Amino acid sequence: MSHRFAARSFRVEDSFIVEIFKYLQDKEMISFSGGFPNPDSFPIEALRKASDIVFRQEGKSVLQYAQTEGYLPLRQFISARYKKVYDLDIPAEEILITSGSQQALDFIAKTFLDPNDKVLLEEPSYLGAIQTFNSYEAGFITVPLNEDGIDLVKLEKALIEHDPKLIYVIPNFQNPSGVTYSETNRAQFCEIVRKFNVIVIEDDPYGELHFTNQKRTPLKSLLPEQVLLMGSFSKTVSPGLRLGWVCAPKAIYKKLFTCKEASDLHSSNLDQHLITRYLQDNDYDEHIASIRSLYKTRKETMVSAIESFFPKEVRVYPVYGGMFLWVILPQGMSSLDLFYEAVKEKVVFVPGDPFYVDQKHVNALRLNFSNASEADITEGIKRLAEVIKQQLKK
Repeated sequence: MSHRFAARSFRVEDSFIVEIFKYLQDKEMISFSGGFPNPDSFPIEALRKASDIVFRQEGKSVLQYAQTEGYLPLRQFISARYKKVYDLDIPAEEILITSGSQQALDFIAKTFLDPNDKVLLEEPSYLGAIQTFNSYEAGFITVPLNEDGIDLVKLEKALIEHDPKLIYVIPNFQNPSGVTYSETNRAQFCEIVRKFNVIVIEDDPYGELHFTNQKRTPLKSLLPEQVLLMGSFSKTVSPGLRLGWVCAPKAIYKKLFTCKEASDLHSSNLDQHLITRYLQDNDYDEHIASIRSLYKTRKETMVSAIESFFPKEVRVYPVYGGMFLWVILPQGMSSLDLFYEAVKEKVVFVPGDPFYVDQKHVNALRLNFSNASEADITEGIKRLAEVIKQQLKK
């Protein structure tokens, strides 16, 4: 039988992460690949206690259908958190709970994009965003990242020449590069963008996972009517709960609400009540501080190992939070070719190719430092260093 698939279904390929999972079945493999939080950070006992209370006090209601926009106390917590952490005023009525921030990204794309509409991306960019926009038949414009943020000259030039509908950025500890926009870069970015009829998607899953107290002003606070701010509990509580959100001005909120209603009616009512009870009964600041400490140690271990074992021709972007290091290989060395050689030595990472829309065999790769032990980080970097040295000899 010949299936009559929609043409757009052929635009979206499986993520390279699917390819990597084939190798993760090998127990000897050391992985720096997925963007996984460290399971040691999961507040298992506190969530279990929260679950007991929720079922005991609200059992019948939490197993029922619920409001599309999400559980109000949870939205109020998120609103208060923005005020506390960023002095950012976002009313609960402008916060839509989603099944992970990936779903929020899908709703935004569905709401704004017609075939061949343009989306402006950082280069490199998050592979999940590239997949999502591609599924709605978008065209891509890319603007390179510098170590202090997006290239502002090329940004303005791209906006003038291509008139994109959407800009997608990750200003804090960007995935994959780890880059954080400086305060100057953020201010100038917003000054440029406010002159154009374009919506900015500010994706911020890593913002609270900082290793310094350096100021990081949300783009949303500088450009409130043009920015859709996305967040998630996946990196700070648990990715398995699949709870994220999008903050949007009212006119856009109504459209996203309709997408949500048509897609799944609402995110898990049980999970929303569970995480709300957890947040109400526990010190969230203390929990996040423990994650920062854990990840900072892992990052420092990885950087130290790289400095000890990698050839001097390899460069690593400095990072001050998040979960990733971006490694620049010598010119002409393919990270994709390196991947298949590294697998033979029992170490995996994500090659740079999936983070670009029009480049192949790029000389960069992403390393995740959050989900491996310190011993595995040192051993894995040592293995990878040997593979790189062998490639340099060819």
